[in-house]
Amino acid sequence: MTALLGVAHGSKDPAVQSAVEDLLARAAALRPGVDAAAAYVDNASPSIRRALEDLAAEGVEDVVVLPLLLTAASHSKTDIAASVQAGRLAHPGMRLRYGRPLGPHPVLVEEVARRLAEAGARPEDPVLLTAGGALDPDANAAVAATARLLYEGRPWPWVDVAFASTARPSVPDALQRLQAQGFPRVSVARYFLGEGVLPQLVERQARSVEGLEVLVAAPLGASDPLAALVAERLDEAVHGDIRMNCDACLYRIPLPGREAAVGAAQEPHTHPDDGPG
Repeated sequence: MTALLGVAHGSKDPAVQSAVEDLLARAAALRPGVDAAAAYVDNASPSIRRALEDLAAEGVEDVVVLPLLLTAASHSKTDIAASVQAGRLAHPGMRLRYGRPLGPHPVLVEEVARRLAEAGARPEDPVLLTAGGALDPDANAAVAATARLLYEGRPWPWVDVAFASTARPSVPDALQRLQAQGFPRVSVARYFLGEGVLPQLVERQARSVEGLEVLVAAPLGASDPLAALVAERLDEAVHGDIRMNCDACLYRIPLPGREAAVGAAQEPHTHPDDGPG
């Protein structure tokens, strides 16, 4: 039996974990014989280490670890990757394979467009695609690529990008820029898997801009198309066809302001489940 261990960031909002578990259940239903479990980098239990210990105790010998993340950033490149390596050492009898993040992918673009349509986005209004923001320039660039894919072939006059934290531009700055261009109303897409702290922050930030009418769409949530993407990523890992993008990886390429990261050792993320050390 193969087990799918889907790893999400984790949130202090239990609704996010519910969306993750729903997504994994839908994906497992598409692949009979595959059991699915969830683990989290931070803010929720179980940790990756604890989840692997639980699977080992159940006698599971084949596990695919899949980062349920929308971009490839430090969590997928180092935190989760290091946890997979640690798991291989801790459970030598277990086959551990590591898949790649969910995005960028056309399915995600279509799901963002669907959430905007459900919220009532108008074709004459620009769209602001918002994400959490990362220290990894490659991850922020992937959000910009998703915004461009969202723009292509659709009627919106423009699709811009903003970040809730860590990266620029901020949500208010991006909205004010669109406002200065003469747009009286903007549709805000929240590029997150579930609600949680950052998506809620985005909504507050978006509604803080005076004199601008703002429509805020729901995050992606669990859906059948997204579950099919998770199953696709599972198939890649099982069949050995994993195409990582390393051309702009801050751990391989000296990017401006991030030069010290090149060749840095991979370390699992600190999680309360795992205790000291």
